[in-house]
Amino acid sequence: MALLELKPPPLRLPQRPSSRGAHKAPITRDHPFVLTRLAPADRFTMIGLFVASVVLSLWNLTGAPSYQDDEGTYTAQAFAVHDGQLAPYTYWYDHPPLGWIQIAALNWIPSMLNLGDGTEIGATRYVISVFFVASALLLYMLARRLHVRIPFAALTTLVFVLSPLSLVLGRQVYLDNIGVPWLLLAFYLALSPRHSLRDHVLAGACFAVAVLSKETLAIFGPALVLSMINRPRWSNRAFSLVGFLAVGGLLLAFYPLAALLRNELLAGDDHVSLQDALSYQFLERSGSGTIFEAGSSRAELWTGWLYFDKYLIAAGLVAAGVCLFRRNAHFVALAIACFAVPIVLGQGYLPAMYIIAVIPFLALALGTAVDVLWTGTEKLWKRMPHLRVPLRSGFVGALALALVLMSMPQWFQQDRELLTADTNADWLSTVHWVQDNVGTENVVLAPYSMWHDLNASGWNDPWQMIAVEKPDLDAQFADVHPGGWRDVDYIIVGPIVLDNIENLGLTQTGLALENSEPVATFGEWSVNRVDASSAAAEGN
Repeated sequence: MALLELKPPPLRLPQRPSSRGAHKAPITRDHPFVLTRLAPADRFTMIGLFVASVVLSLWNLTGAPSYQDDEGTYTAQAFAVHDGQLAPYTYWYDHPPLGWIQIAALNWIPSMLNLGDGTEIGATRYVISVFFVASALLLYMLARRLHVRIPFAALTTLVFVLSPLSLVLGRQVYLDNIGVPWLLLAFYLALSPRHSLRDHVLAGACFAVAVLSKETLAIFGPALVLSMINRPRWSNRAFSLVGFLAVGGLLLAFYPLAALLRNELLAGDDHVSLQDALSYQFLERSGSGTIFEAGSSRAELWTGWLYFDKYLIAAGLVAAGVCLFRRNAHFVALAIACFAVPIVLGQGYLPAMYIIAVIPFLALALGTAVDVLWTGTEKLWKRMPHLRVPLRSGFVGALALALVLMSMPQWFQQDRELLTADTNADWLSTVHWVQDNVGTENVVLAPYSMWHDLNASGWNDPWQMIAVEKPDLDAQFADVHPGGWRDVDYIIVGPIVLDNIENLGLTQTGLALENSEPVATFGEWSVNRVDASSAAAEGN
């Protein structure tokens, strides 16, 4: 019977088997997801998700959220790369430089096109939108490689791009946003259905790029290894693992090698070093307390994350447990667990943007869990065909209700505010006032969020237009300004300047502020003129 079925129909020439595999088998849910063989449904879905992510990432991009000092720092460092430097001030190995080197490779484009609100930090947010859109598409591709059905894979990406937590942090100039698409690409390659040594080597390279973009992404390393090896045995498993580790380790070694070539690997009296930076980050930096300590920075940060999207965080954590019921999705649960351990058990410094990296995995866990539950429902109605319609309708209704409860009112209200608010109006007014009223012969202390735009508007000297942290944290300030804070003419005060003065112990900046008076005020921003001869300065 089998031979008769293989006979070609009458009046047709026999089909020759093609060495290139020209005959395509029907593409089903269990068919490996490969970009070169996309089903029409996949193709149209990806186009729709691309459009949606582009619109959401660009809409009111410079209006909200407010510009942050870290954004200004990485913007300034990216523009310093154009001048052949790693930073406008002394580069002290606080982060690997690959993140802002990638920004520098692209930030000339929005500047040339006059995108943004006329500022470089605003234009640089357009670069970040490229990485946000890439993360959205890679998340869909990763879900499909896990055999998640097209509607649920699309749901995964939509949850990612619509989450207020993702939209708020995903449009800001943070290194985490640079590293995340490289991390997702590493997982996508590690799950190659061909078990290709090349793909696994490339996965190691992409993971290294992710870590060199933001070092905290290294925490997902165990999950990436698990995604690669937790599958039925294949012949080159050992070679794939060795290739992954060797290539990834080799690329990561370039960071300490660069420090060694600059004679800055080990600590010394006359230079910065990688050793000092690591010692500060892991041993000396003030901690954030524990998550169980009321009023601690860690507890407040956790509360802030929940404020923006408690539903995705809660649903993603629960869904991570469901992922354990599907072998190829075990790594998703491990990735979320690796992320959670430092939050729950750690007491060291916890940055606000740390959560950026886990948002895609929370969304992926949610989409995968829905797919797992749908598979279970399918098996149930196949055993009881008379319940097919009630089970399908009930599942779709329950899912729709859950999505409505998730998006209303928290998502709708916060996304609407993000897409319509103008939270940078006072910031921009402050920048314009300084540009119009303060001469470039004056010494000015400015928060990093506006430092590059002000310095590039006529000062062009990092020791005339000075970031507020540098009088205390960069020894070169004392060489250029032996008078200390008394050499400062103006200080710009923003929402977090006072906190930085207290948390970082900025004595010189604090004295300049103490002996100053506001000359212009715009909401929470003010420009203060420093008076070194004031009565308060007599004893200083």
